[in-house]
Amino acid sequence: MLRKKGRWLVIKLLFFDMEFANGRVVGSVYSFGYLITDENFRILTPPTDLLINPACEWNEYVETHILGYPKEVIEAAPEFPSVYDEICGLFSSVDLAVGFSLNNDIRALRADCERYALTPLEYSWLDLERLCKRLDVHREAHGLEGCFAAWCGEPIPAGRHKSDVDAHMTASLLGAICRQLHVDVTMLSVAYPTCVGRAEAVLKPTKKKNEEKRRPRRRRHQKGKRTKETGAQ
Repeated sequence: MLRKKGRWLVIKLLFFDMEFANGRVVGSVYSFGYLITDENFRILTPPTDLLINPACEWNEYVETHILGYPKEVIEAAPEFPSVYDEICGLFSSVDLAVGFSLNNDIRALRADCERYALTPLEYSWLDLERLCKRLDVHREAHGLEGCFAAWCGEPIPAGRHKSDVDAHMTASLLGAICRQLHVDVTMLSVAYPTCVGRAEAVLKPTKKKNEEKRRPRRRRHQKGKRTKETGAQ
């Protein structure tokens, strides 16, 4: 983010979403959808979906209900290392990355980097799901579809579960929130600090639960039986 007069300014936004081949395989990303806008939500880079071969076993439910592309098209796509530089460039070119329910996405990006011995990405993020839960308006809405319908008042776009479509919905949702509350993204980031964070390349070390400091053992002095010495006269 850019700093001006002691305040952080959000100038450029990356909206992104990912889909996973198998929820039990952390880092099984098969699509990375995104678009880039300016602070007024004018699209600078149109919605795009990067297809990635997850190189793992597919979850049956994902194949049946989630997968928005023919499976053979996904498996013919390059693996994560081939799109790593492109994804790094996207995050480094913006001030803030925005997604909906980001915990799994953040964890999966790091896992894929570690899986292929690549440096984890660094970026500032805003989780729109957390934000919607903290706002006083449309608290009854849940999930991306529910929040989009409540705030945007539009039909759900065709192609749900395609990452570029979900990323575009996320951008429309944040734009609607800013317009209706008469705020900008910088103001939201300051007002709701628990909804923003930073993904670091190097994780801070944490102490293990069972880790204890070893204290030096004290030497115990064994008491021997005292005996009287007698001498012959």
